[in-house]
Amino acid sequence: MDQPPSYQPQFVPMKGKKYMRLEDPHGAPEFQHIVAVGQPQPVVPQPRDHIIWSLCSLVYFNPFCLGLLAVYFSIKSRDRKMVGDLEGAREHGKTARCYNIVTLTLVITGLLSLTITYGIIIYKLAH
Repeated sequence: MDQPPSYQPQFVPMKGKKYMRLEDPHGAPEFQHIVAVGQPQPVVPQPRDHIIWSLCSLVYFNPFCLGLLAVYFSIKSRDRKMVGDLEGAREHGKTARCYNIVTLTLVITGLLSLTITYGIIIYKLAH
C-alpha cells in the first residue's frame, strides 16, 4: 500500500545518548522476578440481589404488589453492593428473596385453586 508523499514516515536521528539494551554478557536479556509472599485472602461470595426473579414477579404475577416490594429490595441490595456494604446487601437480598417466594407461592396456589375450580365446574356441567 503506497502512501502519499505527505504521509511518508520521516526518520529523524536522535541526539544525545544512544539507546543501550540491557543484556548479560552471554546475550540473553535480563528479567527481574518479584515474588509476593502473604496470606491468601479468603474468597467472599457476593450477595445475591435476585433482580431477575423480582422483575419476573413484578411483570408476570404481582399479587398484593409483593412483586413491587421484591424489586424495591433487590434494587436496594444492588445499591448496597455497589457501595461496599456487603452485609446490608445480603439482608436486602434475603428480604427480596422472601417476597419472591411468597409471591410465587400465592400465584401457584391461586392457579392451582383456579384450575381445580374450573375442573369441578366443567365436571358438574358435563354430568
